[in-house]
Amino acid sequence: MKTPCYLLVPVILTIMARPGLAADFTRTADCPAPGGKLRVEVGTDANGHLAWRMEALGRPVIGISQAGVVVAGADSGAAATVGKPALRSIDERFPWRGPEKQRRQHCQVAEFPIQANGQTWTFEVRAFDDGAAYRCRIPGQGKRRITGEAATFVLPAGAICWANPNTGPYEGIHLRAEVEKLVAKDGIGMPLTIELPGGGFAAITEAQTMGWSGMTLEATGSTTVKGSFRDDGNGWDSTGDIVTPWRVVTVAADLNGLVNAPLVDALCPPPDPALFPQGMNTPWIKPGRCLWQWWAFDDPGTHWSKQQDFVDKAAALACEYYLVDEGWEHTRQEWFKPGDPAGPWPRMKELCDYAKTKGVAIWAWRGWTNNRKLQWPGLENHDKRVDFFRRCREAGIVGVKIDFMDSESRDRLDFYQDCLRVAAEHQIMVNFHGANKPAGEARSWPNEMTREGIRGLEYNKWSVNPREHYATLPFTRMLAGHGDFTPTTFNAKFLKGTTVAQQLACAVVFSTPFLCWAENPDLYLASPAVDVIRAMPVLWDETRVLTPSAIGELAIFARRHGNEWWVGVINGGGQRNLELPMDFLGAGKWSAERYADGAQATDFALTRDVAVTAKEPHKVELAPGGGLFMRLRKQP
Repeated sequence: MKTPCYLLVPVILTIMARPGLAADFTRTADCPAPGGKLRVEVGTDANGHLAWRMEALGRPVIGISQAGVVVAGADSGAAATVGKPALRSIDERFPWRGPEKQRRQHCQVAEFPIQANGQTWTFEVRAFDDGAAYRCRIPGQGKRRITGEAATFVLPAGAICWANPNTGPYEGIHLRAEVEKLVAKDGIGMPLTIELPGGGFAAITEAQTMGWSGMTLEATGSTTVKGSFRDDGNGWDSTGDIVTPWRVVTVAADLNGLVNAPLVDALCPPPDPALFPQGMNTPWIKPGRCLWQWWAFDDPGTHWSKQQDFVDKAAALACEYYLVDEGWEHTRQEWFKPGDPAGPWPRMKELCDYAKTKGVAIWAWRGWTNNRKLQWPGLENHDKRVDFFRRCREAGIVGVKIDFMDSESRDRLDFYQDCLRVAAEHQIMVNFHGANKPAGEARSWPNEMTREGIRGLEYNKWSVNPREHYATLPFTRMLAGHGDFTPTTFNAKFLKGTTVAQQLACAVVFSTPFLCWAENPDLYLASPAVDVIRAMPVLWDETRVLTPSAIGELAIFARRHGNEWWVGVINGGGQRNLELPMDFLGAGKWSAERYADGAQATDFALTRDVAVTAKEPHKVELAPGGGLFMRLRKQP
């Protein structure tokens, strides 16, 4: 990893407002992006409150919006005086496990001194070519009570928003509405994705939330959305310096730019070399595919008698991992006899040892809180975490799935961070379920391999994921980072308005470094798609979102792994015909293995060795709720 390079950059400060600047905004200075096409202006609004606005795509994107922290009942942005900023630039690259294998943080930084309530603090802005972020840094000592932020985001009139109304486990279906008509009585979980009038897209989210509380956005009935803290309605105590998370706005001319924008992860600090000596490439951190039995088998799937068979099936599917889900610590699953002080751990070690002979490693489930009825020992305090991760390491477990937090309160986010730290000390990977959305934490804690915080395929067991949901998530929730959607079903009773081709495409579109296959392994092994399931990458060199992708209608992703391209198409609507641009392939001849919609939802129309070139669009017929999956290899 390269060391960040901080350079002083010149700036011209102009106190007089530029033409077109609203009269109720007194501008102090600009923070322009390196490419000069995005600009953040900082000053005060008509009430003398710290405010900022952003221009991109040749026009205003965020109007005059307030910022500040409410500390001990006082708003740090009220009656503010904004000083001239200190300026520098950042240009660094770092490895990543997302839409591309390497990220770049390239931005201009402006640190504005703010005087308010008799105190001086710093308002830090970072302007990228594809978005901007700010945070508040308020020095101090001792314990202080934080009860909120004066954070607003003023959007253009008529902007179309996609809002997630579920801010506990983030398992909502996104609501589509103009910003003025946005109604979310339970709040809006970020990211909030916005289609801008006049073209282009934006998304509002946050980065580096640990040590704070997760922000909810509130609809106001106007073009403004504002921040609140529903999981900490009475506030929380903070000791020493106060540093807020980054408030992030990504901007892009198209969906490809929106998906590939690096802000959320780039804004988080690099990993601690004492815990991760090789950063994200530390040897015990290994992305991979995983067989998971709960979705297909429910509670009986965790019975001890079935575990070696699942390991064998994981090996047959070339999965690096097998996940033992909820219930393995319960006496009903017969991993141990009631009263045995050793509990299920001897058999867990036996399973880990057996799996190792098959080239498979074991992950195990644990609920975050104690539940005596279900016999979940819990992880509520630090001592329990140390004991659990120590036992995991001794048994040979390489990863854990921690479930049912259902909150992003300050205490719960502290829980996440302590779990990741203790897990790292024992060289254990982590998958958080029943969780809030990610906020770039995996850059600082690369042992976090994935996170739920998404309404995934599991809902088709007891409910229905609407077709448009599959084509919405790639441009909403997935903008925040990895998501454990747990694809792919080939079971007719769980397709529920989709096709097997669409379900296979989901594994490409909803990519994650820890990919849990949901289905009964026998259905995978009997499928004509078994070889691509065995070979499915979980890391990508680059990603392209292809036209005519549209939020809620079509998600068309092409991802490159080495010399191969993998394409997934999700149709969120009715039957349609498409011509996919193939210019991402570059020169030469390519051969496609193609899984299209068949005569029935349960059938693939499979063709191999289909000749494809970059010069000719590829014609596709999609069934309602259908899809397309292709694996493309360059020919000699």
